[in-house]
Amino acid sequence: MARGISLHIGVNKVDPSGYPLDPTYGSPAYAVVAKGYYPVRFSEGFNIGWEGPLASCEFDAEDMFRLAKRQNFRAATLKTRQATTANVKKKIQSAAKQLSAGDMFFLTYAGHGAQVDDLNMDEEDKLDETWCLYDRMLLDDELQALYAKFAKGVRILVVADSCHSGSATRSGEPAEDKVYQSLGIRALPLRAAKAIYEGNKEKYDRIQRKCRKRPKPKASRILISACQDHQLAGGGARNGQFTAALKDAWEDGKFDGDYRDLARKIKKALKLNYEGEVKRAAGEWEANKQDPNFVTVQGSSGEELRRFVRQRPFSI
Repeated sequence: MARGISLHIGVNKVDPSGYPLDPTYGSPAYAVVAKGYYPVRFSEGFNIGWEGPLASCEFDAEDMFRLAKRQNFRAATLKTRQATTANVKKKIQSAAKQLSAGDMFFLTYAGHGAQVDDLNMDEEDKLDETWCLYDRMLLDDELQALYAKFAKGVRILVVADSCHSGSATRSGEPAEDKVYQSLGIRALPLRAAKAIYEGNKEKYDRIQRKCRKRPKPKASRILISACQDHQLAGGGARNGQFTAALKDAWEDGKFDGDYRDLARKIKKALKLNYEGEVKRAAGEWEANKQDPNFVTVQGSSGEELRRFVRQRPFSI
């Protein structure tokens, strides 16, 4: 019998000591005082770091955990302080060791997304996408290396509710700092992202250099993400807008279709949400447009990937 393991990550804020701001780019408007750790100082003499508080990411993780449990996955969560790079990597590597052909790994992330300079030259827009975990940003190069550890015949489903989460469009520019009416835009503001990258540049550059050579994936993978690489994901009081649309589309398991059908239904819901927000704004604020992305990555067999896409979502 096939086995399913799932991991659900929700990060409502990050540790400011892991997100130091280079004052050349940063602004105290995005910062909190960090206790020691990094010798970046503004004229006031404070050590500055970014905290990025959000309201609903832990709720997203909890709701996706419940969905997975109902589908008989062996599910776990990592929320805020638990969601360190080491813990996330350990959980994914553990799943890779346990799962074999016919099994499934289901991974969800809700939190801030960001972009940093691409040193590996594997991105058309010259930017690597990141997940903002509690202690530092996790680069998409690191995720690709982790996915490559899964055996041939394993299915990997990734659901990402964060900004810049398209991971396939490789086009557009980083979002400028803007004011949106919707609650909790899940992105590092552009200036803060640049400041954090420069504040830890040596560390992130070293990580990218280590990831230059990675094996080709053997497992088939589907990504359903909140938006394109150049877009922002909106939050809400209870769920992110994307997660809320996914839950509505799933209808507590009443949904009858495959992965592409689910992605289309989510996209339609977010389009209607955007149109309604534009109407409510009446030019007084800027509505946030999200075009969710559906990406497939072939493992060792194209037929395995095609079968995966045609399955009922979240089925082990």
